[in-house]
Amino acid sequence: MEFRERVCEDFAVIFNTEAEEDTRGNEFTNKWGWFGVMYRLTGGDFSKLEAITERPLLEALTWLSYEIDLNETQKANYEHRRN
Repeated sequence: MEFRERVCEDFAVIFNTEAEEDTRGNEFTNKWGWFGVMYRLTGGDFSKLEAITERPLLEALTWLSYEIDLNETQKANYEHRRN
């Protein structure tokens, strides 16, 4: 369990979404769990599923964390320019 807790803490941007999601979003996340991570890493392309499952876990989570941070930064910059 220690490894799991460390991973969830180190990659909180992926796993700690409760503050950002409504109740339905939390239900969806809880229902699909890790599949959501795999879906994002494949860009929704089922044919890439095997390729991403062969990658080291921490490499995949680092990539996804970067992608999430990048999207949030771009979103904040866009909103700042609109105001």
